[in-house]
Amino acid sequence: MRTQLLCTFTFEESLEDTLDDIIDTHDILFNRIFVLESDDDELMCTYNISYVTKYNMLPDTISVHRKKETNTIYTINALNQLIRMLNGGNLDKSYTVNWGDYSNSIMLVRGGEFSILPTKVYKIIMIE
Repeated sequence: MRTQLLCTFTFEESLEDTLDDIIDTHDILFNRIFVLESDDDELMCTYNISYVTKYNMLPDTISVHRKKETNTIYTINALNQLIRMLNGGNLDKSYTVNWGDYSNSIMLVRGGEFSILPTKVYKIIMIE
């Protein structure tokens, strides 16, 4: 089964509403939503859905990838920016990233700005 990892951004005061929206909109695989917290108190709800080419995208939601060994979440745009940064401005798809340097973090490009946010588990939601 091919899956897609989504990340929906929210804040503590709207977390319950965000979780309700996620559960109402998607069939969540593995019955778990991982809620991560960054240093700036932003929460990120990560969850897997079955891969589809078109799906209802909730507000503040992006498609992401995860390096399981280091628990690093990233977008392709962010990975490309990281490679350019580490490789003298050159985007080389064969460049080897030392994922251990980015353990427990999320890499994003927002408003054209590349950022790496350290994360920790805020809570794990089990869906029944």
